[in-house]
Amino acid sequence: MSLPRPLCTRLPPDLEAELETRFFELDWSPSQGLRELAREWLAVQRFPLIEFRDTVAGRRAGLREGPEVWEIAAAAGPGRAMSASLGQRFAWVPAERLEEALAYARAHRDEVDRIVRREERLSSP
Repeated sequence: MSLPRPLCTRLPPDLEAELETRFFELDWSPSQGLRELAREWLAVQRFPLIEFRDTVAGRRAGLREGPEVWEIAAAAGPGRAMSASLGQRFAWVPAERLEEALAYARAHRDEVDRIVRREERLSSP
């Protein structure tokens, strides 16, 4: 596997300092932090109803003013398709928002499945 091509840029000192502070809070290296910011920004451009939140388990995708994506994906099952039971379980969330969460879960299956497996493991007796 080839290494990614390096991308160099110059940042104003105040922006660099702010990023370094945030990356330190998240325990990210500068490279990891910039990759995550770019990944999250691109995801939000494609899925505007999604936001990224800091949780005790790390940063996770969630619906704006709604549940985390993994919760919706887990309830939908492996097909990640909308169903009447999913709509009933999240009756307070409009269907188009649930659809967007499921679309994000399908597009980021590995990430979401990893979180679902972790949460299922933690909730097992």
